[in-house]
Amino acid sequence: MFDPFMYLSLPLPCTSIRTMDLTVMSADGGSLPVSVTVNVPKFGKFEDLQKALVSACSLSEDETLMVTEVYNNRILRVLEDPTDSLSLIRDGDKLVVYRLKKDANDSPLIVFMHQKLEEQFICGKSSPTWKGFGIPLVSRLCNVENGFDVENMYRKLLSSFKMPTEVFTENLESPTEEEATDKAGTDGTTSAEDKNSTDVKETTESVPDPVLRLYLTDDRGGSIESEILKEKHVNIKSKRLNVLARWPVKELDVYDTCLLSSLPEVSKFETKRPQETVSLYKCLEAFLTEEPLGPDDMWYCPGCKEHRQAIKKLDLWRLPEILVIHLKRFSYSRFMKNKLEAFVDFPIDGLDLSSYISYKNGQTTYRYMLYAISNHYGGMGGGHYTAYVHAQSFREQGGDRWYDFDDSHVNQISQEKIKTSAAYVLFYKRLVEE
Repeated sequence: MFDPFMYLSLPLPCTSIRTMDLTVMSADGGSLPVSVTVNVPKFGKFEDLQKALVSACSLSEDETLMVTEVYNNRILRVLEDPTDSLSLIRDGDKLVVYRLKKDANDSPLIVFMHQKLEEQFICGKSSPTWKGFGIPLVSRLCNVENGFDVENMYRKLLSSFKMPTEVFTENLESPTEEEATDKAGTDGTTSAEDKNSTDVKETTESVPDPVLRLYLTDDRGGSIESEILKEKHVNIKSKRLNVLARWPVKELDVYDTCLLSSLPEVSKFETKRPQETVSLYKCLEAFLTEEPLGPDDMWYCPGCKEHRQAIKKLDLWRLPEILVIHLKRFSYSRFMKNKLEAFVDFPIDGLDLSSYISYKNGQTTYRYMLYAISNHYGGMGGGHYTAYVHAQSFREQGGDRWYDFDDSHVNQISQEKIKTSAAYVLFYKRLVEE
């Protein structure tokens, strides 16, 4: 099928890799959170992220991963559909990956969320309130019958965050400067009472677990259904049991809550990455490459009477005297819009397309010279257009010069400066064969 064209609209095969930062959590309390960085196709699917994580985590055969987005100290969503686009994940999102044991019985999950009591002052009056903190902890519900089992599971998941005994004791028992002065003798020696400090340390060496209360809640941790009592049976009705743990303020010192609360963003907005460069010839090759179409573009085979997957392939049959090339800098999907800022390295005097033509018709060369560029600055919501134009293209006498057209301003520009990442539409004219 022949389709005449006004211009070539070429894709940019660069910007194909996206770097993502995630936090990996154990589901047995055996290790602290670990930050991992993976590279995935920028416009890939969730299955690409899964494969990258399996490799980065050195996942064993008896393990599986649950990828979640955490927001406001709760699991906002679970990412599980392998066909979902990675564009659903924004740079500012915070993703937590839980390493779970594979379970043939498909045991329910238990998700622990945390709250601490904070004192707020409203109009000069104290108003204590419960506030969420930390990363939710997740495990499988195996051999859980009562509230005692649930509490033991929570403490096990917290075990890696527990402060070293000596650190906690030091914070608890360290005297203030005034207390130390009162204990010191007038001759600078230590009083007899201070010699018992060793005994104090020994008695506090076993730091008690915090006194906390556990409640059944919803997946947001916003409403309390009932308190989980140690001696009472826990009725598990669904595939996920949500538990809210409320902590007394003083007991938080037993655990390193900074580690429990630290979450990196998928990708910092302010992070500057090296500018990507792609050849104009690579853009053309991407345009001419075979492309398998999706299930929405199946074709009906009259022979086998079934719908089959189609493959699209474009070829260049002939080229015009004036060749206009549009660079597809604007990327659209159902969920996001983006402008690609890659630097395209395009020829100025010798764009040779001879090897890309399917039908030569006796012509031996298809060489073109650049005579104008349309530039676009800005983003998707708005922008500004300028143009670079070669002097000979508007019949000016005076030789090989380029001019910068910016609204009502026109200035001469050197040829070395006309290649920028703002180039949007390129205008070429065919060179006369000698």
